[in-house]
Order: sequence, then C-alpha cells, then structure tokens
Amino acid sequence: MDWLTDWFFDLLYSIQKSVCYIIDFIKDIFYTLSGVEPININGTETDILSNFLLSDVVKKSFLIIMLIAVALLVVFVLVAIIRSEYAHGENKKSKGAILAKACHSFIIFLIVPFVLLAGIALSNTVVRAVNQSMNPYITETGTDAKIGGQILVTCGYYAYIGDEAEREEIERMFITGELDYTNMDVVSQYYKIRDLDFFVGIIGGLAILIMFVMSAISFIQRIFDIILLFLVSPISVSTIPTDDGVRFKQWKEMLIGKVLSAYGIILAMNLFFIIIPQVQQISFFNDAFKDGIVKILFIIGGAFAVTKANLVIANLTGSQAGGNETRELIANMRTGTHITRTVGTTALALGGAVLGGKHFVDENKSNGFTGGVKSSFKTPVSKAVESNENTTKTARYAKMPTRIASMPLGVMKDLVSGGLVGVGKNFIPRMNNVIKGDTVFNHAQVIKKKTKKD
Repeated sequence: MDWLTDWFFDLLYSIQKSVCYIIDFIKDIFYTLSGVEPININGTETDILSNFLLSDVVKKSFLIIMLIAVALLVVFVLVAIIRSEYAHGENKKSKGAILAKACHSFIIFLIVPFVLLAGIALSNTVVRAVNQSMNPYITETGTDAKIGGQILVTCGYYAYIGDEAEREEIERMFITGELDYTNMDVVSQYYKIRDLDFFVGIIGGLAILIMFVMSAISFIQRIFDIILLFLVSPISVSTIPTDDGVRFKQWKEMLIGKVLSAYGIILAMNLFFIIIPQVQQISFFNDAFKDGIVKILFIIGGAFAVTKANLVIANLTGSQAGGNETRELIANMRTGTHITRTVGTTALALGGAVLGGKHFVDENKSNGFTGGVKSSFKTPVSKAVESNENTTKTARYAKMPTRIASMPLGVMKDLVSGGLVGVGKNFIPRMNNVIKGDTVFNHAQVIKKKTKKD
C-alpha cells in the first residue's frame, strides 16, 4: 500500500510539474509578446512590436496610405470651405481657420510615426523597470523567477522537510531555478511529496495556465490592433478640417488604450505572485479543507484580476479601448469552440457516412453517431445470392466476362448502401461470384460446395 500511495502522489506531482513547465514556457512567450523581453533580429535587440512597425512592408503600406490621406485632406478642405460658405452663426468658419487645421493635419502626418515609436519604447522601458522592481528575485540574482518553483513553494508550505534554518534560501533557489522543480529526486530532498497541497498546486497551476494563454492571445491581438491603427492613422488625421479632430481624438484614445492597457497584465501578474505566497501562509479557519477552498478562490480570483488588468489601466488613461478586450477574447474563444464543435460534428458525420453509407445516415438521424456506427457493422449490405448446384462449368465460365465487367458497379452500390464497411463485407462474396458464380451480372454470392455422392 505504501508503494501504491507513493506512486499515486508521484503521479500527482508529475501532473503538477508538467502544468508548471508549460506555464514557464508560455511565460517566456508572454514576456516577449509584451515587449518586456527584447528579441534578437540580425544581431539587434528590439521589441517585437517595434520590429513589425519598422518592417519594410509596413512602412511601404503606411506611405501609400499617407499619400491617399493627403489627397483626401485636400478633398476634405474643399468640402469644409464649401460648407462654411453656406453656414451661418457659430457654424461658419473662416477659410484661414480651415487652412490652419489643414496645416495642423499635415504636421500630424509627419510626427505620428515618431511619437508612436517613442511612446512604445518609453512604455516598454518603464514597464520593464517596474517589473524588475516588483520581482525581488530579478533584482537579487539577475534571473527571472520560475513560476513552477513559486507554485512548489506555495503548495509545499507545510510539506517542507529540509533544514528550517536554510528554508528561505532553499525556497529562493527553487524560485530562481537554481534547484530544478521538475526533478522529483531534488524536490523529495526538501519536500515530502505526499504532503504537498496538490489541490492548490494543480488547480492553481491550471488557473494560471489559462491566465497566461489568454494574456498571450491578448498581446498578439494588441500587436495586430496597434499596427492597424498605425496604418490608418493618416485617414483619421485627414478628417480634422471637417470634424474638428473628433475622429483623430477617437484614434488617439484607442491607440493609448492599446499601448498602455496591456501592460496592466504584467503589473497585475507580479502582484499575483506577491500576494498568493502570503495567502498560503494564512490559516483562515484552522481547518485544512476550508483553508484550501479560500486559497483556491484567491488563486482563481487573482487569475481573473490579471486578465482584466487591461480594463483598469484603460479606464485610468481615460480610454475605453481596452475595456472590452477580455470580453471580446472570451466571445471569440466561445465562437471558436462552436465552430470547432460544428466542424468536428460535420467531420464525424461525413466520416461515418463514408464508413457506413446509407445505413449509417439513416440510423444516425434517430440514434445518433454511436447507433449509426453499430448499424454500419451489424446491418447486412444486401442479401447474398446462393449458387445453383446444378450449373455446369461451361455455363459459369460463359457468364464470367459480364460478371467481371459489372463488379465495379456492384462495389459502388455497396459503397452507397453500406460505405467502406459494406464494401469490405461484400468484397469476398463478389470475388467468389466472379470466379465461381453462375449469375449474369456480379452479385454478392454465397457459393455452395457440392457434396460428394457415395
């Protein structure tokens, strides 16, 4: 029994460390997508968003759109002048004011790319500094913390069996990666595996994994959105003479929200790993089960707080651009799930139809996919024809050419009525019919053996 229970707890820790390994892998992707960690391209370190914005394709596209926007600016200036001629009172604008706005728009054309790139570089620098200041292990060792090690330390608060005097140092080494949390032999030297809080470790790890996946997708969406806003910026600027900059103001708020709101996820994530270890050390009810429930609620609530941090920063900057990103992401995931389910159901139905033919289709309508598959294997494809014992060899051989020629048609008939299963069922009987049969056309025929007379 000891061997069995040890194996069971080792299995649980294997699941936990696998989840944590995936989390640490996604975290590296997450930091790269957010711009906190630079990427190396042809020997030059840069963030991924600036690399896309400065790519030749994007710059060429921006130049073309800007030329179009300049032409539109001329048109909008003419429209504004014509409109002012027929306007009265406060709505009437002088031609000088309209031309001044046109010059203002042209200047904005030129400075938007530089301001955008400078803003991204500045925000990346600030967030990188804040991230390091909120993570003490980066400050002390120069290496990033391992989330898997943090989860091990959190769920192993009451399972530590090492020297208490060295506990703080051991925990730091697991968190910084100096001790490998994926190596069970190393872990078992300092923690009793069966006493680990797997409820917190596995459930919490899965919650964090979902959090990181959603955050990574949000950052990918952010990259596309910012590039799109960058490309269409000349169009919004060109409308300033006609709408007094209303559309440009909307564009500016959306861009600020996209650039800054996503960084809230990084700050909230660091806050998550500051608070959760402290929660693990608190005894709320002096009851292990109740305390475990509270700690799980903290983990799940903290994970949701991280995914919604962009909303907080977006509201703080006065922009609603990032407010619905998480909701839209969940809606997109739900839509993707529905599409995947529909495609999967359709693929299964088509596969079943190919496998079982008409038998599957008829049974699938009333008893579902399982009933259709059972019907495909159980229902006979067609009634076999029995051979005539009195037929001579000459008569059988004379009809063989027509049986050979009509066999493909018979196979097609089996495919329609019984699918591939039907073809397989009737293939041997049809071959027997070709070689030993007595019919004019090919059938699934059971050849009776002649009995020897005494």
